[in-house]
Amino acid sequence: MIDLARISEESPLLDEKTKETLKGVFSKLDKEIVIKSVVDLQEEKSAEMASFLKGIMAFSHRIHLELYEPSEGSGLEMDTSHLPATGLYRGSAYAGVAFHGVPGGKEINSFVIGIYNLAGPGQELPKSTVKKIEKIQRPVSVKICVSLACHHCPGVVIACQRIAMLNPLVKAEMYDANLYPDLVKAYQIERVPLVILNDRDTYVGPRSIEDVTQLCRDAH
Repeated sequence: MIDLARISEESPLLDEKTKETLKGVFSKLDKEIVIKSVVDLQEEKSAEMASFLKGIMAFSHRIHLELYEPSEGSGLEMDTSHLPATGLYRGSAYAGVAFHGVPGGKEINSFVIGIYNLAGPGQELPKSTVKKIEKIQRPVSVKICVSLACHHCPGVVIACQRIAMLNPLVKAEMYDANLYPDLVKAYQIERVPLVILNDRDTYVGPRSIEDVTQLCRDAH
């Protein structure tokens, strides 16, 4: 595991306005979570993510951070083939939620709300929606490919990851498509957000949590 003392908590993503927002959101956290991130500190984006995460941790004693070398990534359950890879955990249990790349731009919203939904009271959902999510009966892997400048992407990421938090059969991981040309080529990504179910079926454009729930229930 990487010694956090090696990592600066100064991040260009955490300006004064953002810091004030985070203080307000994270003051409401009432459960402990662990952020586990696999980073290659020789790479720019991994080093950027490490500093961002250390800065995030400073806003709440409920948030704990563990950084791993690429060779230590096995066993974390999330995809560690695309770095930096950052997952949210309840203790040692993977919550089914991960971010690949640095969640800057619009995606800082999905990252912060992901923490709030897992460690705080969370956003309210209709009971009917929760019941439908709980009825997903088969394992579903959800990849959400995004651009950090996309206005619609955070909403789709938040929806997919909320489903994963509520149903352990679902895993929902965000990918900054600009960082991973292999994904762009494999799925012929031309527009985002792009939702990929079980590495096969693709869906482009904004999706509500109800839409994604139905896609997951129908997935094969």
